[in-house]
Amino acid sequence: MKRLPWKNIYFLFVLSLLAAIAVNYCVNVSEAELTYTNSMFSFLLWAGWLYILRRLTLGSCWERTVGILNSCFAFMLCFTGGMAAGVQLDKIGAVNFCDWRIYAAVLVISTAAAPILGWLVQQLEACSIRLGNTMRCGVEGREHIVNRRKYFLIVWGILFLSYIPTFLASYPGFFTYDAETESYMVFTEKYSAHHPMLHVLALGWIIRIMYALTRSYNAGIALYTLLQMAVLSACFAYMMSFLRSIGVKRFLCNLGIVFLALSPTVSMFVCCSTKDGLFSGGVVLLTTLLLELGRSAEDFWQSKSKKICFVLSLLLILFFRNNGIYALVVFLLFFAVIYRKMWRRWLPLVLASFLVFGITTTACKQVFHFKEGSVAEMLCVPMQQLARVHAQAKYSLSEEDLETLYSLIPEVILDNYNPKLADNVKVNFLADNFKAEPGKYISLWFRTGLKHIDIYVNSFLANTYGYWYPDTVPDGYRGKWITDREYEDSSYFAFVTERPGERVHLLPVLERFYEKISLEIYQQKIPVISMLFSMGFWHWVYAFLAFYLFITGYKRQAFALTVTGLLYLTVLLGPIALVRYVLYVFFMVPLVLALLFDTKTVASKA
Repeated sequence: MKRLPWKNIYFLFVLSLLAAIAVNYCVNVSEAELTYTNSMFSFLLWAGWLYILRRLTLGSCWERTVGILNSCFAFMLCFTGGMAAGVQLDKIGAVNFCDWRIYAAVLVISTAAAPILGWLVQQLEACSIRLGNTMRCGVEGREHIVNRRKYFLIVWGILFLSYIPTFLASYPGFFTYDAETESYMVFTEKYSAHHPMLHVLALGWIIRIMYALTRSYNAGIALYTLLQMAVLSACFAYMMSFLRSIGVKRFLCNLGIVFLALSPTVSMFVCCSTKDGLFSGGVVLLTTLLLELGRSAEDFWQSKSKKICFVLSLLLILFFRNNGIYALVVFLLFFAVIYRKMWRRWLPLVLASFLVFGITTTACKQVFHFKEGSVAEMLCVPMQQLARVHAQAKYSLSEEDLETLYSLIPEVILDNYNPKLADNVKVNFLADNFKAEPGKYISLWFRTGLKHIDIYVNSFLANTYGYWYPDTVPDGYRGKWITDREYEDSSYFAFVTERPGERVHLLPVLERFYEKISLEIYQQKIPVISMLFSMGFWHWVYAFLAFYLFITGYKRQAFALTVTGLLYLTVLLGPIALVRYVLYVFFMVPLVLALLFDTKTVASKA
């Protein structure tokens, strides 16, 4: 083992001091309050940083260690850059790209933190090797450490029962996020492809049929919620049965089950009618199957049950979110390259999935006369960018440009620009005018962007930083009403049962607990625990996991996260940063634990 090449105590002293000072630009504290700068914590941080850097040892293979350190430095540049940008967006609503202190802070922290991150990578790798060796000692056929089918059924039952209290607290379920609109499509028989067609029909017709039988809308909503609970519990149980059957430590598996059972984020969305739940279940299933495929491709393609699950996962993604189609197409291009030698095995399954999707979609359009959705859904980013220019630099637009802009988005809407929410401009977007002369409006957007690149970039960052900045609170809907509730300081979850359903207060204490989590700054006040609810925190956990897997040579396991990464890129083009759009990152926490701490077991060939 080697110590760091810079043994000079004076150099480490200065580096640690500069890093401790630079942290002030990456944490969301007010300089006027002296919360960090005039605190004992800043001194302890400096002292701790100095001690750790002085004591750090690295691997004996110097060339590999240098490669890891360089990779860690690049990762830390991204992380600290994101944190510094998030701080400014939270404080002043924009990033000051001319402030040299931000760049200096990012560089200093990255330099001081890269060796620590490199050490962490090596420790995780060593931990994985120890656990992997432990599991192999005296064990033959690790796929049969537990009876997988029995374990699946037990976990399925445990998880389903664990969601019953949430179901009762929200009875007949959290009927929200466009649920009212979708159900009325079925009752009025006026359909729009704005929402996934199969979800509209499944949700609406279950409610309509149950109402005809029981004269109760709640009965239909409750039945749909219970069916979704069963499907998602099965997806989770499949994931957990895979991890346990290959020999992942019992403690890690049990921890994953506890998280899925007790996490308010997971349980609320499992009992919520939004299409994002089933869609995310498909992502969980597909990611688990990709890990199985990465362990032993031959065994995977010989298993009829795994091939069926593969098709089901693709169908859940295709049917329940439109952005899933785009992400899946790109993913399959990568998949085709990596598994090109096995194309005869997977191509029929992929074609069958898309054929079922295409036939079903076409039939729904023909039978139920679905109207096409608005093009505005794909233009949230450019619309927000033009709206921000109008709000901050209207003087720079000519009369002709303003007239063109107002023919696309009414002036009164532009005057109420919300940097975190594109719904205002999206709903009032004059799509017919855009379709008539798309070149004119694209030219306006391009010409305006050349003059205001900084505003365009800040518009995109302000609309998306809830996804990648851990320390913020998602509050894009602040002040808006949902049924009988108002979004207060948080838009974490839409805590309502919309019409035609009616909330029945069976467990009022638990119901009030979920209401606080959803609409108030509540869990954010609890250190450490607050991060378990943060989209930004899990974004960086997944980013680090992919980084760790790649640089340690587990490329097939890193590839299993490709779907998650591509879906993440699509939501950055959406109207607002909401938990429901990235729900799968919470659902797959058990996989993250296994891949971080027991990588070798997950990757080892059966």
